[in-house]
Amino acid sequence: MNRKKRIEYLLVTLCVFITGFFIYGFLGMINPLVDTNKLLSFLYSACLGGFGFSMLLSTIILSVNFFSKKKLAFKITAAILWPITVLCTVYLGIICYFPYQIYNIVKIVGEKASPTQEP
Repeated sequence: MNRKKRIEYLLVTLCVFITGFFIYGFLGMINPLVDTNKLLSFLYSACLGGFGFSMLLSTIILSVNFFSKKKLAFKITAAILWPITVLCTVYLGIICYFPYQIYNIVKIVGEKASPTQEP
């Protein structure tokens, strides 16, 4: 992934995080579930919605990129075994969300600091 695509990926996942954060945060305040504390209920619901949808979108983006580069035989096998494919994709997307976000930020900052050579 080049620098432009990394920035686009981070912006898209950040936008989904922000919208999910506020929408689910305000929904969590309607009927507080945490000791009738609206602030804690807002924060718990907001984090659940923000990170959940951002992780889901990240999983979709990364899996589409992954499968688009594979051969037809692999795609057919993945389609036949779709329950396993979906479970593996979702679990890997959730587990790798935070490390991949950090990795992208480090790569973006590192590429900006180092001079690039254009052919």
